Amino acid sequence: MDQFAAFAPFQSLTPLDRRLATELGYGIMRNRARLDFYISRLAGRELQRIDGVVLWILRLGLYELEFLRTPDHAAVYESVDLARGFRKTSAKSFVNAILRGFSRQRPELPSGDSSGALAVRYSHPEWLVTRYLERFGAASTARLLERNNSNPLPLVRVNRFKTEVEAFRSLLDQEGIEHEIFPSVPDSLIIRHPAFSEHLLYKKGYCFFMDPASQQVAEWPDLAGLTRVGDLCAAPGGKASILAWRSRESATVHCSDVSPVRLRDMKKRAGLLEIPNLSYSVADLTQPAPFKPAFDFVLVDVPCTGLGTLRSNPDIRWKIQPSHLPRFHARQVAILRNAFDVIARGGRLLYATCSTEPEENEGVVEEFLAGEPKAALMRPYYRTFPQEHAGDCFFAAEIRHN
Repeated sequence: MDQFAAFAPFQSLTPLDRRLATELGYGIMRNRARLDFYISRLAGRELQRIDGVVLWILRLGLYELEFLRTPDHAAVYESVDLARGFRKTSAKSFVNAILRGFSRQRPELPSGDSSGALAVRYSHPEWLVTRYLERFGAASTARLLERNNSNPLPLVRVNRFKTEVEAFRSLLDQEGIEHEIFPSVPDSLIIRHPAFSEHLLYKKGYCFFMDPASQQVAEWPDLAGLTRVGDLCAAPGGKASILAWRSRESATVHCSDVSPVRLRDMKKRAGLLEIPNLSYSVADLTQPAPFKPAFDFVLVDVPCTGLGTLRSNPDIRWKIQPSHLPRFHARQVAILRNAFDVIARGGRLLYATCSTEPEENEGVVEEFLAGEPKAALMRPYYRTFPQEHAGDCFFAAEIRHN
């Protein structure tokens, strides 16, 4: 929705209006294929023949009519007014006709479990739905698509370097902020607040938002007795903070990332959180690492398509194409090989992605293991799908250097 970026600066909005703007933006991206189906049926023409700004105005109006409690007349009026505001005066009657037509009789969505029908009803690219159907079947695919279209759990990790869980809960109670313990992950709370990231308790670094599956990746390995830990694709730093807390009595954690900017932001964030015993370096792990093979344990949460995070990042489904998977795969294999080379004998590596796709997950691990006789898989893969899980779709494999 780049066309709307300058229409109402986000930071100038009230917290309530920010929440609405976020709902509209994320909701439209989650349901874009469904909304476009309605538009094409009501307009009787291909989407390519509709002006780009007008198309986004229609998506916005239809989203309000389909998913929000906005009265029909208000949604239509606001959309027509948007067309006027963006100097699309000639499109006002077109926008009015489409939205009023939808209010009178909504086009019927396609039924059945074909990839095409599911792609429209759940608003995912058809190529991705086809892949899900081949691996998971219709019932599990529908559950995954529903999960991708739901809101992420508003989960924070309490920063134990600055406070304790019960002390932080007392602060929340004093501020009248509704919350509850999330028992599946240590030190985690579900926060019920419309703009908690803007609250002083958050800005002071008492906690940070983090998906439960992502947290569990950092909780999965045994860190007892380790002295040298590496997080080699570390930014933005959530997992590094958990590793640092879990190994605080014995280990230092070295954080590297290919991006100097992301690493600088991570270092600033770690300062706010008051995390000790972290060191940093810029490193491109697609090339041999500039480290000695001295780590007891290494985490490599590799760059990936992010197709397991479609709840939090709904636009990814429209950006990633099948042709991207081989390129990510090659890069991930290279990172895994180079990360393995910096582990001391007897050390361990945890390979992780936030992807649903086998080319990025077991395909990478199996290719690596086939070519590295000193490596061995320690236990079954960690997955958060197809089983029920509150978090995103993560994958992890723990590998030992024999």
